[in-house]
Amino acid sequence: MIEQALQFIQGELNNFLARSGLPQDRVVVLSSLAAPQGGVAPDIEQQLVLTLINIEREATLGAPSFMAQAGGAYARTQQALHLNLIILLSASYSGDYPGALRALGAAMSFLQAKPAYDSQNSDDFPPAMSQLTMEFISLSLGELGTLWTVLGANYLPSAVYKLRMISLNAQWTVASAPAIDKIAPTIGVGT
Repeated sequence: MIEQALQFIQGELNNFLARSGLPQDRVVVLSSLAAPQGGVAPDIEQQLVLTLINIEREATLGAPSFMAQAGGAYARTQQALHLNLIILLSASYSGDYPGALRALGAAMSFLQAKPAYDSQNSDDFPPAMSQLTMEFISLSLGELGTLWTVLGANYLPSAVYKLRMISLNAQWTVASAPAIDKIAPTIGVGT
C-alpha cells in the first residue's frame, strides 16, 4: 500500500510536469538520496526525487478491534492501521540550480493546486484506497539540517509533505463467534 501511494503521487507529478513544458529528462523518481554504501544514489541526476523519510500513525482514528459480519458468523479483527507518510521532494540538478528551482516550483504549484486525490478526480487512483491528501510541512532550519544529516546527503532544494492516509489491514480474524439467529425466551420460577 505504501509503494502504491508513492507511485501514484509520482505518476501524478510526472503527468503534470510532462504537460508543463519542462524538458523530458526532468521527471520524478522514487528513490533514496544516498546509496546504501555511501555517496549519491544512482540515477537521480537531473530529476525530482520523492523520498519516504518517515511513517507516522494517524492518531485520530481507530478503536482496537471491531466485530464484522462474515457470512453467517461474526469475526473480530484488528482495526486497520492508518498511516501518514512524510515525504521529501528534492530537486537533484547538479550544475543547473535555476532548473532545480523551476522543476521544484512547478511540482509544488501542482501539489498546492491539487492537494486531494480520489477515484473521482484521478484516473489511475489505486482502487484499494479511498482518498489521499498532500499537506505541505514547514521545517525550521535546525530541523532541515538534522533531516539532511540523517539522510546522509548534501542539501538540495526541497520541500516536505505529509501524505495522508494509507490504511493497512490484513483482515486476519482474531476470534470468531456464531451468529445469533434465534432468541429463546427464558422462563424463571417465582420470586
